[in-house]
Order: sequence, then C-alpha cells, then structure tokens
Amino acid sequence: MQPQYRPFVSERWEEPAMRDALARRDMGVVFRLLTERGVTQQEIAAATRQNQSEISDIIGGRQVMAYDLLERIADGLGIPHGYLGLAYAEGRDPRTRDEGETAKRAQFLAHAAETVLGEPVFGKVGERDRGSEPTPIPLRVGAADVKILNRLLDDLTDLENQFGGGLVLPAVEGQLRWARGLLGATVRDAVRGTLFEAVALLHRRAASAAFDMRDLERARTHALAALQLAHESGAPALQAGLLYTAGRVEQYHGPPDVALRLFQLGYPLSSDQPRLRALLEVREARCYAAMSMRQEAQRSVAMAIEHFHAESEVPAWLRFFDESELYAAIGLTWAGLGEHDKAVAALRRSLRSRPADQVLNRAFDLSELAACHLRGGDHNEGMKVARQALELVAQLNSKRARDRLVPLQRAAERCGGQEIVDRVRELRA
Repeated sequence: MQPQYRPFVSERWEEPAMRDALARRDMGVVFRLLTERGVTQQEIAAATRQNQSEISDIIGGRQVMAYDLLERIADGLGIPHGYLGLAYAEGRDPRTRDEGETAKRAQFLAHAAETVLGEPVFGKVGERDRGSEPTPIPLRVGAADVKILNRLLDDLTDLENQFGGGLVLPAVEGQLRWARGLLGATVRDAVRGTLFEAVALLHRRAASAAFDMRDLERARTHALAALQLAHESGAPALQAGLLYTAGRVEQYHGPPDVALRLFQLGYPLSSDQPRLRALLEVREARCYAAMSMRQEAQRSVAMAIEHFHAESEVPAWLRFFDESELYAAIGLTWAGLGEHDKAVAALRRSLRSRPADQVLNRAFDLSELAACHLRGGDHNEGMKVARQALELVAQLNSKRARDRLVPLQRAAERCGGQEIVDRVRELRA
C-alpha cells in the first residue's frame, strides 16, 4: 500500500479563508491556498493519490463532485471530514418500528411542549437520540465559524429548493456532527448565542430534508434538537419558528389537531413578530380546513394576511416566508374547503412571485393548481398544468414531491385523465 505523505498541519484548516473554501467544497481554492503556503502540486498529488495534472486542472477551475474523491482528498490531507460535510451518522431504518406511529406522535408533541414551556403539559417523555455525534472541533471557535455555518446553511437551503431533500440530507447531517462539537468548546459570550442559533438552524434544515424524504422520526429528532438549542440560546421567536417546522411534519402525516397544537404553542413566543405570527396563522388555517371548521379557517387566513403585511423587521431565518409561501398556504386552505376558484387564484398568485429556481415549491404549487383545475371542471387547463408539475417532480430527489401528486392523481382519475394517472404512478413507483 502506498504510504501517505502529509506535509500538512492541522492549523492550516482553521484559517478563515481555508474554512470558507472547505465549507463550499471548493477544492480549487483549497489547493491554491496550500500552494501559496509553500506546498507543491506534486505533494498534494502524492497525498491524495492523483496525478499532478489533475491537481492543476482543479486549481484551474475543475469542480470536484465525486464523494469518494472528496473523501480521498480529506484523508490524504488530514482535513476533518466534518469540514467538508462528508462524515454523517446513518439514519435509522424507517421500516424499523418498535412503537406505533400514534405513540411516536404523542411523544413528539409532549417533548416539544416540555422544551418550550418547561412543564410536561402533554405527558412525560423519555430521552431521545439527537441523531448526531460530536466530532473533533477546530482549535479556535469564534464569529468566523458561525459565519461559515450560516453560509453553508444558505447553500444547503438553495440546493434543497432546487433538487429536493434527498440531495442535502447527508451533507447537512455531516456538517451537524462537526457543528455540535463546537457547542462544547470555550466560546465567548458574545458568540455563544449566535452559535447555538446557527446549529439549531442546521437541525431545522436536516428536519426539513428528512421530512422531504418521508423519514418522519428522523425529522422529529432534528426538530426537537433544534428546539432545545433555541431554548438554551434564549431565542423565543426562533422557538416559535421551529414549532412551525415541527407542526409541518405532523400536518402531512397525522391528525390535524396535533399540528394545530404545535402551531398554537408558538403564539406566545411570536407576539412581537407579526410575520412569524402570520406563518403560524396560515398553517393553523389549513388545520381548520382539514377539520371542516370553515369559519375558523377563514378567520385565520384573514389574520395571517393582516399580520404578514404589518411593518416589522424580519429575521434572516424567516425570510423564506414570503408572499409566494403565504399564498401557497392560502391556496391549499381554500382547496381544503372546496373553494376551487379561490384556491386557483391564490396558487397562481404564489407562482407569479415564486423564483424559477425554487423548483421544489413550484412543483408543489403546480401539482395542487392542476388538481384544483380538474376538480373545478377546467380539464384542459388542468391537464396542461399537470404536465408542467410532473416535469418538475421528475427532476427532484424528493419523496414529498411525489406524495403531493396523490391529490392530482385522484382528480385525474375522476375526469378520465389516464395519461396523468399513469405518469404519477410511474413517478411514485
């Protein structure tokens, strides 16, 4: 076996420019920074078992995408895997069920409530695995580490929006193994709160990605870990935002009253954040619609619109809740109440304001819009929009996007749209 050659010291990986490049997996910058510090291309090639010409190509702009090559580079140069988002904890097999889904849901609600309120208002809960393990931490933990975490979070969010949760879940869990290690380090008080919030938001991204892949227990584990960190950092508004995340998981996979209670737990924590209150209210409206409580749903929609447009400063982690998200949720509420024309109007308004690179959410909007057209009798438009939705879903690594096609499939079955029915079955197989 060829011996490893390591003219590298661990301190190099702690430099801000290097850490930034590693977080972005920009190996061209990594190699260039090494050469600027006196490491030759031949030495890099020897350590990573590549040709010198390959190192030159990478420095010149060739992207390193292959997971096994990234691992080889990390091992050869002594880069901590977490810095590249490579090492990650294997998720539990979702088919392994040692308790019923109802019991898991009840435990999740109880744990979330106890984390936020400090009392077991929905019953006692046991310990849960947070789904991540500590890994070696950098020698210095400061504001630069938090900045890198937040930048990485933005990149992972963009990737999930474009390609689905299946692409980002391993990467975000890999980053979490490193990020959670930072929590036990010596950190200045001025940085501690922002560090805890940044790690909480990484857990939120992992919960979203796991939810997108229909791994509910994994999503709950990350959501509860995020809630605990937000609680420890003294960030009540973020706790309310995370209760939205938790409730969203339950809204699609359980009785609406569980999701409703999670959203309502966030109300006392969102009193000074009108935009956040609007997010909880519009989700509450969808729960009421699912429970056939028309007046309550309409009242929640009206309050959500009012609070959404109130003047307030919106934190960075809440900026995803824009006009397109508001009207998408309103459209689903009207659809749940059987108001197909109102649902179509709201969903079209959402699509007009939603950026083209938000492929995942555009697929959701188009799927529901097509189903509303078909239910309302506009079969030609419904079939046209359905084809657009199916084209987007086919690009995504997202089980949730395929699950969201079920209402469209049912609507197509009722109106004789066999082409759409067959394509949905093919995508969901």
